[in-house]
This record gives sequence, C-alpha cells and structure tokens, in this order.
Amino acid sequence: MQHFVDWYEQRHGYEPFPWQVRLAELVAAGTPPPSIAVPTGAGKTAIIAVWHWATGQGLPVPTRLIYVVDRRLIVDSVTAYAERLGCQVVKLRGGVTIDSGWMMAPIRPAVIVSTVDQAGSRLLWRGFGVSPATAPIHAALIGNDALLVLDEAHISTPFAATLAAVQELRRKEFLPWHVVTMTATPLDGGDTLELAEADRSHPVLRRRLHSRKPARLVKVEKAGFVAAMVAEANNLRDQSAGVVGVIANTTGRAREIFQRLAGDKVLLTGRIRPVDRDSILSEFLPRMISGSRAGRQPLFVVATQTIEVGADLDFDALVTQNAPVDALRQRFGRLDRLGELGDCQAVIVHEELGTADECRVYGKSLLNRTWTWLKKAQTGKGRDKRVDFGITAMAATLAQTPPPLREAKATKPFTADDLWDLRQTHPRVEVDITPWLHGDNTDETSVTVVWREDLFADTGQWAATVSAAPPVLAEAMPCPVYEVRGWLGQRPALVGEQVVPGRNIRPGDLVVVPASYGGYGPWGWEPGSRQPVEAVGNRAGARVRLIGADETADIHACLAALGLTIDRPVATPYPAGLVVTAANRRVNSRAVGLEDHLAAVEGVAREWTDNPLVWQAARAHDRGKTDPRFQVLLGARDHLLAKSGHTSPWAARQARSWSGLPEGWRHEVASTVLLPVGSPALLRYLVATHHGLCRAVLPVGGDYPLWLQAGGPRWGNMTEQLNADLGAWGLAYLEALVRLADWVQSEREQRDGL
Repeated sequence: MQHFVDWYEQRHGYEPFPWQVRLAELVAAGTPPPSIAVPTGAGKTAIIAVWHWATGQGLPVPTRLIYVVDRRLIVDSVTAYAERLGCQVVKLRGGVTIDSGWMMAPIRPAVIVSTVDQAGSRLLWRGFGVSPATAPIHAALIGNDALLVLDEAHISTPFAATLAAVQELRRKEFLPWHVVTMTATPLDGGDTLELAEADRSHPVLRRRLHSRKPARLVKVEKAGFVAAMVAEANNLRDQSAGVVGVIANTTGRAREIFQRLAGDKVLLTGRIRPVDRDSILSEFLPRMISGSRAGRQPLFVVATQTIEVGADLDFDALVTQNAPVDALRQRFGRLDRLGELGDCQAVIVHEELGTADECRVYGKSLLNRTWTWLKKAQTGKGRDKRVDFGITAMAATLAQTPPPLREAKATKPFTADDLWDLRQTHPRVEVDITPWLHGDNTDETSVTVVWREDLFADTGQWAATVSAAPPVLAEAMPCPVYEVRGWLGQRPALVGEQVVPGRNIRPGDLVVVPASYGGYGPWGWEPGSRQPVEAVGNRAGARVRLIGADETADIHACLAALGLTIDRPVATPYPAGLVVTAANRRVNSRAVGLEDHLAAVEGVAREWTDNPLVWQAARAHDRGKTDPRFQVLLGARDHLLAKSGHTSPWAARQARSWSGLPEGWRHEVASTVLLPVGSPALLRYLVATHHGLCRAVLPVGGDYPLWLQAGGPRWGNMTEQLNADLGAWGLAYLEALVRLADWVQSEREQRDGL
C-alpha cells in the first residue's frame, strides 16, 4: 500500500499538512471525523484527495463521495480539483444535467459535487428536476455507501440538522453512510478534527496563520455607498495593490459597483451560465488565483458572497461591505490567502440604512450590531485604527469579545413520519422539503433559467420546440425563485411541458424563456436589461438548431455559418426549423429476445452485489411479458420478446390496439404473480418496483383478478415491513440495483445489439 504522504506529494508537488495526514489515518480506519474545523487556506478540499487515495488502496471507504457546498461557483472549483486528481466526477448544479453515468455504475467510485438543493432534494426523495419514478434511485445512491461532506456547514445549518436526523433514521441500515461537516468557523460541540501544534508550527501554515490583515472602517449613508466602495477600491489601486477584491452583499450592488469602476475588471456572481462563467474564468482566473502574484497586472475583482467559501482566489487588497463576522472572516480568507505579503490593506464599508430600509441578505439589526462590535475591536489610535482579520489575530479578538451572530434559521425537525411521506413516490405525497434544506420562512431555493431564441409568439409550440433539443447544463443559470418570479411577472414561461405564468414557477423548476425577454448580460443575471439574450444552446449541447431552415437547406453550409461542424449530420424537422445531430448519436429500436434480456440483466446484477434475491429479481423482472397479449403489443412472431422492434409510432399504436390489454395493465404486476409460490416478500417487491411504481400500493391497472393474485390488498403492509427491516434507503438501494441493471443492459442492447 502506498503511504498517503507519498501519494499526495506525487499529485500535488508538495507534502500534505499534518492535519491532512491525521485525516487520512482516520478515513483509512473507517472512522472519518464527524466534523473538520480548519481555517481558510488550510486545504479542506484535501478530503477528496484522502478519499481518492483510500479507494485506490482498497481501504474500507464508501463508494461515493458527495461534496456539498451552498455556493454554485465553489461547486465548479471543487469539481475542477477532483478532476485534476483523476476522480470520476459528477456535477449536480442547478437542475440540469445530462450525465447519468454515475447512476449507471453504482459500484464505481465517484465524486459527486453538488449544491444543497441538488443533493438534499435527492436524499429526501424529491430530487429537483428528477421524475417521481426515478427519485428512489437518486435517494438510494445519495443515501447509501456514501461519504457526504457538507462544506461551510455554518451557512447550511438547517441542512446539517437534517443530515444528523437522517443519520439517526439510518441506524438499522446495512450500507455505510457517513456525514462530515467542514467549516473555517467551528460549530459548537461534537468530535472535531482541528489544527494541532504540528500544524501551527508548520512553516507554510504558520505563515498563513500569522499574516496580518488590518482593515479600516468607513461608514457612509445609503446614497453614497456605491461611490464609497468605488473610491476605496481606486485608493487601494493607487497604493500599488495589484488585484483588488471588492465584495458586496447583493448581486445588484455588485453590478452597480462594477459598472462604475474604470480599468481592467471582472464580475463574479453565482447567477451566470456555466458556459459564460467558464469563458470569464479562462481569461481572468490565472491573474487572481493563489500562487499567481508574481507578474500580476492590476485587476478589480467585484463579487458577491459567492466567493466567501472555498474559492482559491488571492487578493492583494480588499474592500468589502459590512457583513456578519463569520462572513467577513471568509472574505478576508481571499486576502493574501497564502501569507505571501505578510501585511496588506483592507477596508470595511458600512452602509447606514434608513428606518424603512432593510437588508434582505443579513438583516439591518445584525449589520448594525456587527458594526458596533467592529468599532470596539479596533486597535491603534486616530487615523491608524484598524481591525486585524488575520487568522491568529482575529481568533484572539473573538476569544476576548464574542461577536453578534446570525440568528439561527428556524429548522424543521426531520422525523420518521416525514420520511414515511417522502418515500411514497408512487403514489406521490406532495411535501415541501424547503424547510429541511434551508430552514423555515426562506426564499433561498432556486430555479434554473434557460434562454432560447426559437420560442416564438405561439406558446403552444414551446414544449415541442424545447423537447427537440433539451437544455444542457452549460446554458442554464441558477437564480433564487423569488427573483425570477419578480422579473417574469405574468409573462409566460415553459416549465416541463407546460406554459405557465412566471409568478407560478416553483423551486427546482427548469424555466425556459424566449431570448427576447432580456434579463441577462455579458456578466450574468441582469434583470433590468431589455436586450435580447445571446442563446448559447448550440455551442453548449450535442444538438444544433438551425432556426428557419427547412429540409432543402444545405446542412453543411448552415453549420459552417455558425462556426460548427458535425460528422455525418442528420437533420430532423422541429417547429422552428431543423435540429441537427451526428448520425452515430441516433439510437435505433431493435427487437430483443426475452430470455436473452433476462439472463443479461441478471449478469449485470451479479457484477454489482452478492445478494441472491437481487439476482433472482433481475432474472424474473420481465417475466410478465410472456402474456400473449403483451407479445402481440411487442410484435412478436416466432419467439418471446422483451422489447419490440417497432420502427414507427404508428406501428406501436396499432400493435397496442390489437393486443387487447386493459388500460393501465402492468407487466411488472404480472411478473410478480409468476414468481414461485412462497417467494420472499423482498423478491416480490423488487420485481414489482422495477419501473418505479408499486412502491406503496399495487395499481389495479384494469385487471382486478391479477391484482388479487399479486397480493394487492396486503401490499401496503408488506412494503411497510420491508422498510422497517431494511430501512427506507436500504430498500431503495436494492430496488435501484435491479432497475439500474435493467437500464444498463437495455442501453447495451440498443447501442451495441448485445
């Protein structure tokens, strides 16, 4: 086995810190710490490296590492780090993803980087952007055989409380599931891994810990706030500071400051499409990342709190709007991040709000109390008064005078009764999961917005237009639901297959709107803009839309005009023109023999688990298709089929009418009836649920005698007992193995003819 220190040094070019080595020892022993509290710049993301090393050494660690942080920009930076390590990485960000590979390989180690909304909603069986039938699979993979890391847990206390409750509810389950909370501002209580004396005496960490970051305090009236932020930033630039960070509390204020600053500048917020963010970062990141100080050119980096946590940025000077002390500590963590300057300049600007004004982000009262605390924390005299936000200096200040804290968000307890409701995905019980993710009375949940230039006045065509080229992650912008509702008003938007008034959108929705609505600019979300938005779906996806083209068009010439090329292009008409894909991306329907399919699905299941009931369920799941009526539906002739070879929708509809099957008839129910008498309850459940239905009740489906034979009247009692015996997430995991084995084999059959 390769020692962690040697492994780490090979991949990073330097040795790990002592606390990272202690973390590796704990993980290797199968006892990861419940919490990690180390300051900014101490390398918290090394937990990914520890897990990756452990999986490579065959140590007893969970198959999936789920890294959750409630800042979308940080999701991207953590993803990049994991990819550099060579991990299999999946990014769940904003409700749109085309990467299902992590689900199709449930025993393959993978790093899943996610926001609270995306990971939390999946864990709680209500995955945003996930169908009810698929939700149990997501819950199974997020809630089993996983190490869930909640970074910057102090900004996600409701979700941290929910995770603790889930841990309690999982105590009887058979697969490992660990939660590790991480923060630079420690939470009270618990067994926490912190810096030790070996860390504090480490030459690199010592320099970072003792770097001075004195901040001058400036108070201004509301009307003069933006001007003051701009003036202070320019003043620091005049004092030869190269990269000046300018951080505001809201996107709107950040945009105002950005617009008034002159010179080379960049605006960073979380409300931007990934394709645009990647373009911006490719240009500017080399000039502001840690380790880039030599030869820097002057640059203003204007940002919101999206960069408070995790971002590996390194400012030479800082101007920040007043914020709670824990948020300020995070912002100052981007100032002289590596301790290379030793002493640097910073300014904290407090905006004096009127009696009728309020701060949506932090609240006026907390900001005023924080300002009072900052004034008392100053040292020095007269014009030389400063508050030192260096790590060691601030720790000493906090020990002497505790600061005002953010009011803890009201957290709704997560109970076994709540779990009972949530795991009912068929029939589905509607439950608002927001309080378990973000606390009560919050509007932090988000939607995802996509702009398309081919949505014309006829809203009846919108669903067909978008389904012809579904949105991809790169063109999707996340934004709080309340902001998008206010921006849209009553203007129509496409959600799923329905056109709804903008005020009716809900958290987790994928919202597609015409590019003519505006609301977006070169630096991201700009709700006041009326300029048509550049739609980027063509350069972000595998399908190219030729708007206004017809079947007589020269496809190659049209693609060339867009600066695109596609090998062996195939054009398909859609309401706004043509959709072009590569010929080798098309999947043709081919008939598949039943016995061959069942044997192959069993083979996949055997690769994943040693549970014989899962194998048996895989072998029996489609046995109900032997019903002669179903074989007529599939178009069988001389042997039993698992999948039809119908070449057209018309042929499929005709076969359906000839079959005589009752409306709603389910082959999985018939498969359950064909199991041997006395088959275990778990086997019957796994066969019946292989399409995501039958999880709580067995649908009658127009065949009452079949329902009785399958044990319909007693089905609910049986599923309750299985959940009690195996745990909700454990049962879902076994169900997922059968379903995914079927998916994997079906994909192989259609792709390769296997």
